Amino acid sequence: MTSWGEALDGGNAVNFLGDTYKYSYVDNWDSFYRTGINNASSVSISGSADKIAYRFGISNVYEQSILPNSGSNQQGINMNTTYDLLSNLQLAVNANYVFEKFNGRSNLSDGNGNTNASLIHRGNSFDTRWLERGSATSNWGTSESGAELLGGTNVYFNNPYWLQYRKTNDMNKNRLTGSMNLKWNITNWLYVQGAVQRDGYNLDFKQVQPVGAAADPSGWMTEYSKSYSEINLNYLVGFNKEFNDWSVAATFGGNRQRNITKQYIPSDGGRPFIIDGLWSVNNLGDKRAAKNYTEYQVNSIYGTADFGWKNQVFLNLTGRNDWFSTLSPANNHYFYPSATLSWVFSDAFETPDWFTFGKVRASYASASNGTAAYQNLLLYKLRDYTINGQHTITQNNNNQYPNPDLKPVRISEQEVGLNVAFFQNRLSFDMAYYRKNTKDDIAVVSTSSASGYTSKVMNVGEIQNQGFEFMVDVVPVKSSDFMWNTTLNFAYNDSEVKYLGGVAQLQIDGASSRSGNVSVQNVVGSSYGELIGHKYKRDDKGNIVFKNGIAQADDKLSSLGNGVYKLTGGWNNSFKYKDFSLAFLLDFKVGAKLFSGTNYSLFSEGLHKNTLVGRTSAEPNANIVGVGVMDDGNGNYVPNTVGVDAQTYYQGITSNNIAEEFVYNASFLKLRELSIGYEFPKTLLGKIKAVKGLNVSLVGRNLWTIVKHTDNIDPESAYNNSNGQGLELNGYPATRSVGFNVNVKF
Repeated sequence: MTSWGEALDGGNAVNFLGDTYKYSYVDNWDSFYRTGINNASSVSISGSADKIAYRFGISNVYEQSILPNSGSNQQGINMNTTYDLLSNLQLAVNANYVFEKFNGRSNLSDGNGNTNASLIHRGNSFDTRWLERGSATSNWGTSESGAELLGGTNVYFNNPYWLQYRKTNDMNKNRLTGSMNLKWNITNWLYVQGAVQRDGYNLDFKQVQPVGAAADPSGWMTEYSKSYSEINLNYLVGFNKEFNDWSVAATFGGNRQRNITKQYIPSDGGRPFIIDGLWSVNNLGDKRAAKNYTEYQVNSIYGTADFGWKNQVFLNLTGRNDWFSTLSPANNHYFYPSATLSWVFSDAFETPDWFTFGKVRASYASASNGTAAYQNLLLYKLRDYTINGQHTITQNNNNQYPNPDLKPVRISEQEVGLNVAFFQNRLSFDMAYYRKNTKDDIAVVSTSSASGYTSKVMNVGEIQNQGFEFMVDVVPVKSSDFMWNTTLNFAYNDSEVKYLGGVAQLQIDGASSRSGNVSVQNVVGSSYGELIGHKYKRDDKGNIVFKNGIAQADDKLSSLGNGVYKLTGGWNNSFKYKDFSLAFLLDFKVGAKLFSGTNYSLFSEGLHKNTLVGRTSAEPNANIVGVGVMDDGNGNYVPNTVGVDAQTYYQGITSNNIAEEFVYNASFLKLRELSIGYEFPKTLLGKIKAVKGLNVSLVGRNLWTIVKHTDNIDPESAYNNSNGQGLELNGYPATRSVGFNVNVKF
């Protein structure tokens, strides 16, 4: 859909159904979206006896999405108990079981099935309600024939009612987390313990595109079941004893982590349906079944040693060695130590009454991780066709060459910090400076197609992060009836890509835009996550170069900015007057850029407000002469004098993929939360003996975006789930919420 027609003058016009309507702006947002509802309730009971302490709880969360026929339900059961089997033998058991159901969730990006996109890119005079039903007897989003009702000719531009009421997108998920820990206190200074911890889920997913869809007339279906489990088995021997001014504690232990993922796929986009209306795998002509299995294991041993002197100087040492199953035996292990030294200097000297606490600290820590399973082996699969009667076997590494020599990632970090407090903790500061280095980072690198592969996984990355964190907490006013507490915190991080295996830049895997030819790349000498795309072509004086009245793109790809925020922070304030409370939180992020694929498309379709120039009622069908220069035919630049109509001018920017036009400052300041509460005094609850406490509050979240620089979109919008940040396209509209909470204690 586009909006390059005449100026909206309110006159009569005829729509695609043959009905007469007023040619004026229509608010499809208000007519299609609905108010979302989130209802959360929970009940818990806790208690203790001679040898046991327990807590049991149940919860229920119901969410009605802003999209029609979409929402989720979640029920949870949890328990936490400790039991003294003997005077020196304790068993702790906890578990959390959560049942979740989702339906009607929209796809993201510009993929077929994005309900939000089908609203964003409608012409401003197009009333989405025309697409509800072709007739009074038609189903949601269908014509009288039962096919998807379209408002145009693009079969990939979906009917939003069809997506929400006819196409299904359902998922059920059951998750269980829990642990058992047995601890034996051999003496008052020596203990041993063993534990088993489990996290896992079973997931069922089903998506059906019914028969009659414009882009898929015969329909299709994807259905799979996925189970995931992570089990940790660990043991620990611990020692803790004091010797005069000294305290000494030490532990030694080990852990085995095992992750297993199984996925059974009866149909992965199987098609077509043989019988209309029977949405079953058995009703598909081509089922496209598959099965996936992944196993991952890490074996570890570790130890700690903690020393304290006069409860003011502390030295903490740790060491850990991991063996990763996903790496070659020659390179599959890594030892990483850490050390922290701290000094509570306020306990070492006589200090004034106004000086409450002071502590300095310095630390060094290292860490590591492996990689995803099966990155270092050639995989094979049996093809479904034969040659000379024999089934064929081909490699199955998704065009990625495996690397048997992969090594663990190496991470090291140094930090120094200071904590001070004054006036009985009425004023306190916490500040730290850190530097973090990551070496042998595992990344996917493009390879020559002559190799038979398009990429290879390698240890190529070396990245440095450094920055500081700061927090100040103040109680400016404190009396018997009134208290004000305010906290300001912020963090600054600066990164630099130091090495990429001999190449100058490398795209982050999966981090590329669906339009505009923009990708997120690491560039040696630059910060992590540069946005790379085309800028305007300019002459030596910085003037934009035009050709035949259309802006031209620079010949080379350039950095358009960085997609990672440099500075983040928040300011929290809480006030309490007698039994009333008021609190608000402001948060901000500064220093990132964002490429908006939404605005790129809106430019092309004539839906962005900037494209009104040259086609308003005051100057309809006016030619636009771009401000810049053009080639005079002799290789010299002269002022541009060629004008073109608005559609040609603005679509020229998008067809030339001039991404610079759609890169925005993503900084923002938001009122993230505001709450007002009342705690009922016990004098009012005295007559209700069963009630020990009652609190009510009104809470609003995401109430106000105070500052932003992005047209039409939330600066926090994103559709990319990789490590690449700074890309946006057709996301959910930003929402604010207002809720009422009741907390009762019995």
